[in-house]
Amino acid sequence: MFIFNNTYMSNLTEIHLRAFLWLMAGSTVTFIFLSVCMGIQLVLMVLANQRLMAERVQPWYEVVSFLTGFLITHPYMYLFKSVRWVPTAQMFYLEDEISVSKRNVWLIHWTWVFVGIVFLFCVAIAVYLQMARVWRAKAEFQRPPEHLDKLRSRDGRYTDAERRHIRSVTTRVTLYPMIPVITQTMVVTCNLLPRPPFWLFVMANIMPTLQGTFNFLVYIMNPALDVFRKALVDLFLCRSYVPDKIELSDSMQHLPSTLRGPGSLYSLPKDDHVLA
Repeated sequence: MFIFNNTYMSNLTEIHLRAFLWLMAGSTVTFIFLSVCMGIQLVLMVLANQRLMAERVQPWYEVVSFLTGFLITHPYMYLFKSVRWVPTAQMFYLEDEISVSKRNVWLIHWTWVFVGIVFLFCVAIAVYLQMARVWRAKAEFQRPPEHLDKLRSRDGRYTDAERRHIRSVTTRVTLYPMIPVITQTMVVTCNLLPRPPFWLFVMANIMPTLQGTFNFLVYIMNPALDVFRKALVDLFLCRSYVPDKIELSDSMQHLPSTLRGPGSLYSLPKDDHVLA
């Protein structure tokens, strides 16, 4: 919010400008590290089926992400010959040789963002393929994650409503690690190009600000909120609401809290059979 005030930023000393730059860069890298932790949790729980290991490392995610994020980017406080504020462009200018400046910025900032989004993209694809393979399998061959086998009908097949429910779970879990990929890819691309086009420059500034909106949209995809979403839509359309069979099924009461209600993505059920 401070950097939108050109008068304020133009009157700051260099050490204060470096502190602002460090704060912004550290926040970006910390966000990527927190997202990578979410990807690691998915790898341990969904792909590797290492629940105990996931529970051991989970308490350290936030602490390690914040410490490493700001430690890696702290050279902004002393690298470069000088740091100036450019009011016309509302951006920091790092005064140094171009090759040296780019090398340092990539070493302490953008390399970590780039590696993080590549890792998250690979995790999202792998998790989606794994979960899709599970929920499409027949009851006698596969056991789906998070007790979803209890949603099956008596003949061992999923009904249409149950398939929509499982697909919603799969999509929601997959989209969480994809959000940083969507919001940060254009930023990294813009910093890769020596002279990025104007539209890319604009998108690189807009996309990171939509991070919270995308997280909210994925959050409300929680299957536990299906009843409320449909009831709200029917209220606006002035029509009667009839819940699906899956929403009235007693088997829903046996599902873990991660499916029955909004909860942390880190809090997965304590079951040795997360994935067959």
